[in-house]
Amino acid sequence: MTNLSVDTLGYFSHISIPQLLFFSGLLGLIIGSFISMLSWRLPRILLLDEESTLKSISVGGSKCPHCSTRLPWYRLIPVLSWLASRGTCHHCKVKISPRYPIIELTTAITTAYIVWYFGPTFIALAALVFSWILITICVIDFEHHLILDNLSLPLLWLGLIINTQSVFTSPTEAIWGAVLGYALLWMVFHSFKFFTGKEGMGYGDFKLLAALGAWFGIAAIAQIILIAALASIALGMVGIALKQRNMDTPMAFGPFLALGGWVTLFLGPTIL
Repeated sequence: MTNLSVDTLGYFSHISIPQLLFFSGLLGLIIGSFISMLSWRLPRILLLDEESTLKSISVGGSKCPHCSTRLPWYRLIPVLSWLASRGTCHHCKVKISPRYPIIELTTAITTAYIVWYFGPTFIALAALVFSWILITICVIDFEHHLILDNLSLPLLWLGLIINTQSVFTSPTEAIWGAVLGYALLWMVFHSFKFFTGKEGMGYGDFKLLAALGAWFGIAAIAQIILIAALASIALGMVGIALKQRNMDTPMAFGPFLALGGWVTLFLGPTIL
């Protein structure tokens, strides 16, 4: 890493650690509210053209997913509004999924932890953007088994751009990390399809691993794949043991790749 790891955002140096964590957690709640909205709308408007998609995301007001009643501002307060309404719509009384407070709290905790771990630095800012995009990808992949190009490709390009300054790895390592990340899963996909006649994963997984390679370099690819594979196998075995799934039940692989990316973000690319 470069000297960007020092306190390059010195404007915040006078703020105490508890204050910094409080305000970063508050920012995380706000971003988490946006992520919960984005991850709900974006997969549902894929068939629209780009202009309509952007308009639908940025202009359309929040509504109850069941009765489509427009929600006033005081029912959009992260976590608190869901708790105050006891997880139900104030109009139709149908239960509202806990996905919203879960995403908001996860984003808040992640944001506060990153700020605490890296301090008020440009590396923290980069890690926040990285994590916010990754959380959005994980939610959509978990719910729809779909990794969208308009999330994974910007993540890839951001990694390459940031590492022109050798923030997480060198520019050369970042480029080859993106290449190898895509190529490895591409080969696994086509080898599996050749021998079984089935598709074991989607092209979105290739692009996500390429993005992670762009952020952390070629040295991190093996570690990310190993963490993702072990975590997915462990969770799959637990699901089978609890009779929540069987061997043929498809499982989104993106969240496990994201786990490998987060481990690498905090512990480095060569811990295994």
